[in-house]
Amino acid sequence: MSSFFSRARLGRYLAVSAVVPALVLSTGGAAVAATNTLSLTIVNRAGVKVKVAATAVNLATSSSYPIRSGTKKKLPKGSYVVITAITTGSATTLGGKSVKVSGSAKLTIDARQGKRVALAVSPAPADSSRNLFARICSKSDGANYDVEAYGDTIYAIPTTSKKIAFAALGTWSDGSGLTDAYAVVHQTTGVPTSPSRTFSRSSLATVSVVSRRGPAGSNTADVAVQPIKRGCADDMYSGLWSTDQPTSTKLRLSTGSWHIRSNSGAITKDNQSWNIGTYFAERKVAAGKSYSVRFHNAAWGPGTQIPTTIHGRVSFMMNEMFTDPYFTRNDTGGEGGDRATATLVYKGKTVKTTRDRGWEPEMTVLEYKVKKAGWYTLTNTASRYYPEITYPAGLLSARSAVSFRFYIKPNSSALAEVSSLTMVPAGLNNWNKAKGGSTTSVLLRLNRFTQDPDAKRGKDPKLKSMSVKMSSDSGKTWRAVKVKKINGTWIALVPNPASGAVSLRARATYTSGGYTDVMIYRAYGIA
Repeated sequence: MSSFFSRARLGRYLAVSAVVPALVLSTGGAAVAATNTLSLTIVNRAGVKVKVAATAVNLATSSSYPIRSGTKKKLPKGSYVVITAITTGSATTLGGKSVKVSGSAKLTIDARQGKRVALAVSPAPADSSRNLFARICSKSDGANYDVEAYGDTIYAIPTTSKKIAFAALGTWSDGSGLTDAYAVVHQTTGVPTSPSRTFSRSSLATVSVVSRRGPAGSNTADVAVQPIKRGCADDMYSGLWSTDQPTSTKLRLSTGSWHIRSNSGAITKDNQSWNIGTYFAERKVAAGKSYSVRFHNAAWGPGTQIPTTIHGRVSFMMNEMFTDPYFTRNDTGGEGGDRATATLVYKGKTVKTTRDRGWEPEMTVLEYKVKKAGWYTLTNTASRYYPEITYPAGLLSARSAVSFRFYIKPNSSALAEVSSLTMVPAGLNNWNKAKGGSTTSVLLRLNRFTQDPDAKRGKDPKLKSMSVKMSSDSGKTWRAVKVKKINGTWIALVPNPASGAVSLRARATYTSGGYTDVMIYRAYGIA
């Protein structure tokens, strides 16, 4: 099982990494009266009547109907929006019109009425190629439908209808991930007579985007953008760059909410290209403001899952053992590929063992019906596992483990009185390596998030002590390091060896007698 996806789930989830998926249009609807028809005529930019597929959307029911120009389509009586994409050579014209269907209705959509879609940034980005993506959407009280086009030559037919929306996404990048890149969105209700817009650089936000290397299952990763929470512009997609080297750049964005995302790609042993992981960083940006995103950081380890008891059955999801600690709960994603063994121990006896042998069809959960009240220790140990690919040499975060000691009562519904514990090394280079012989500060972050609304949260554990150990021989031997609390934050000061990699082990001990213990093998490298 993966730390974020089952194999089937991964494929479905990452489908948008290559293209934005088209909507599946419903063909359902009310019974059609024989006397209500729509005859659609479509004319391309050369003035030729052509047979083109379109979609008719009933504005009252949100039902959609496929329709083809040059034919009569039987439809329920009502008000509709008809949307279509008309190709003439290398040009695509997007059109949407409103029509009332009662008796024999007729509608003509003429691509010659289309106006050029163009987006620009001023001053213009130097040495960058532009990608343009445009879309016209129906707007009804239920589902919305769209037609879209990519390329340099896109037209849109103007309309004042409030039941039609327009959106365009433009991006500029030289493909290196080392120079400034740009992404802007223009959207309107209706389609304006001039569906073009120029954005001044002063109207844009700046996002520092860093994509590191080391812990991912492949060194090849890309960065892309998608506007979100934008109506017609939702989830439009544009890739900016893809490389097997670390990248660091300034991404200039128009105002609004965005997903800045990164996909990891690998070549399988039988020479197929697979997408093995995706991260989404959500940022709502404002003009002139600065933000940051950093992908593929060091110390992938156990996430924020902690044991939960519901109606006397304790459970723990085993598949979040290699999470990026830099990502917050507002950022999502992960990489497929691990296997794990979890045990639950009571009074020195193992009362439950659950194994995930890797790529199980569903998430794997340790579950146990608590029979006796007392102190239990739950341990989950995981290793990276992706048999179809060869991991890069020197893979970081190859193994991890977490243990929780907590008190349970039979028939209870409660969140375990423990916290999750993540470790965030600072001062590393973009290969997630520290300088040999230096000292690395490692932030120790405690969280206790609700896992199930039916579980009583109870009181948070009171910390008694925090301890950290490091290993320079992949966990064969460990030595304690100094831990300080600075302005309310726990920080471990780790003396680095001259070469190799550093493994980390941290324990938070609570006044109740419980604890959280986390280990990450090869948490970061040494340059």
